[in-house]
Amino acid sequence: MSAPILLEVEDLEHGYDGETVLDGVSFAVDAGEIVCLLGPSGCGKTTTLRLVAGLERPAGGRVAIAGETVTGPGLTVPPEQRRVSMMFQDYALFPHLRVRDNVTFGLSRLAGREQRRRADELLDKVGMSAYAGAYPHVLSGGQQQRVALARALAPEPYLVLLDEPFSGLDPELRGRVRDDSMHLLKTSGAATLFVTHNAEEAMMMADRVVVMQAGRVVQNGTPEEIYCEPAGPFVATFLGEVNRFDGLVAGGRVETPLGSVAAPGFVDGSAVQVLVRPEAIRIGEPGGAGAEARIEAIRMVGRSTLVHLTLAAAARGVYGPAAPEGIHLHVRSPGRIDAGEGEVRQLSLDGEQVFVFPRD
Repeated sequence: MSAPILLEVEDLEHGYDGETVLDGVSFAVDAGEIVCLLGPSGCGKTTTLRLVAGLERPAGGRVAIAGETVTGPGLTVPPEQRRVSMMFQDYALFPHLRVRDNVTFGLSRLAGREQRRRADELLDKVGMSAYAGAYPHVLSGGQQQRVALARALAPEPYLVLLDEPFSGLDPELRGRVRDDSMHLLKTSGAATLFVTHNAEEAMMMADRVVVMQAGRVVQNGTPEEIYCEPAGPFVATFLGEVNRFDGLVAGGRVETPLGSVAAPGFVDGSAVQVLVRPEAIRIGEPGGAGAEARIEAIRMVGRSTLVHLTLAAAARGVYGPAAPEGIHLHVRSPGRIDAGEGEVRQLSLDGEQVFVFPRD
């Protein structure tokens, strides 16, 4: 049996001072599902979150929570009646209340003993039991984030809304807190909608990613779908770096400096752009088959190696931006590579990470 839909957003429209901010935004979130709104600053992510929470009234569209319309024509249910919890970027803990009291703040419907039991249960789950009697100002950013998550889950909401919840944490702590939060949210049974402009964070946390651009949803799918089957150049480039070539379709294919690429769905003569992810390029041995390139720089970046290359003159041909210094490429390989700067190597392509789109 599929999980029930706890959030439905249909054709949301909104604007400020005559400028459109949201233009027909639609998506849904199931119980126990984590959905991310991903996009650049100003694309409408946080506005969508605020409209779902009931903090603002949209110009048009509908929001339903657990099957009940809470926003629609002539109807706006107040935020406190929506069974929604929202965790802000700065966590917004009450400085004058101890940690346990922060968590019990929204539990007035429960008796005092039940409030304490519920708070202690959640503080234990987020690893903050030892700080139940402490005030927020003595906690680190990661600890405050954990308390804020416990407070958000305490009232057993239908929906949890997170606005850039991990942006204030250092990279090492962010990864650990993000992982703990994901598991707790998944087991809570609530639907989760969170906002980020960090593509890696969205891919790591979300069951589904809703990619937004200029107030519209441009793709809605699993992390694998949007990474391996991007709907357009914007999605492909927003999710990670790409190498870009221009070309013309002939016989269902397009020639690039790295070889011929299939161009299904394009008629001959179509002007296209070919986007190649750095991990789609393989560095071969000297003298092998493939386009020839000179290694300019090698940088170890965590668990992968980033290689800067320049295509040799014979491979450059008439493709892409014909800069006098040649066509510069980035290649990303797992682990270390057995090569040195200044070496000339042959390159080959993994076609699954190569995308062909119309040239705008």
